[in-house]
Amino acid sequence: MRYIFLATILSGLLILGMFGLRGHKFNETPVEIFPDMDRQDRINAQSRSDFFADGAGSRKPVNGTVPIGFSIPEVAANEGDAILDGFSLTGSYFNSGQMGDYFGDGMPVEIKANKAFLIRGKERYGIYCAICHADSGNGNGPVRSFGPNGGQIPIANLHDAKFSDPSNSEYRPDGEMFSIITKGRGLMGPYGGTIPAKDRWAIIAYLRVLQDAKISAAEQKDKEEAKESEKVSTEQT
Repeated sequence: MRYIFLATILSGLLILGMFGLRGHKFNETPVEIFPDMDRQDRINAQSRSDFFADGAGSRKPVNGTVPIGFSIPEVAANEGDAILDGFSLTGSYFNSGQMGDYFGDGMPVEIKANKAFLIRGKERYGIYCAICHADSGNGNGPVRSFGPNGGQIPIANLHDAKFSDPSNSEYRPDGEMFSIITKGRGLMGPYGGTIPAKDRWAIIAYLRVLQDAKISAAEQKDKEEAKESEKVSTEQT
């Protein structure tokens, strides 16, 4: 009987400690059984930290280091030289997507658009782009269904004429696509600090392959339908 009484008291205290005082304010830090990761060792941007002697949480990069996937250029990007695996600024077509005041079209001369380059573009597209634009580029990626109030987020269909048809008045040439990836546009954020310049061109090259494949498939389907229609017409006569 005594053990049952003690167990009942301990159970009551446990329940009270876990649920009975949630939401109440105290002058002292409450005892937490499950902290739910409210306090972590990480440091928020621009916040203080007692871990470092100067109290500053934001730290300068270690001398001589660069982010993974990037390299230190030998010359400044604004001098016009390509930075094959680094950040891009104004300067050459490779770095900016522009030729003077206009966006250019086609791959830069520094790019060798071979099979390996397209495979690289497919990989980078799958990592950074497919979550929104989908593997096919039609804009029906997983993110689309997470719009406000259960709606859909408007995501560009990269097979629309303004992206795939050079004769369209709103066509985005390769240079403009590079600029959009670099700086962002609309709901799309910038990827200039995330994706190296060469990989941005690889993504564009792979996208053009996706677009050409869909156009070719549509043309082939039209030919087959026309051929079938002609066959039916011949049989009827």
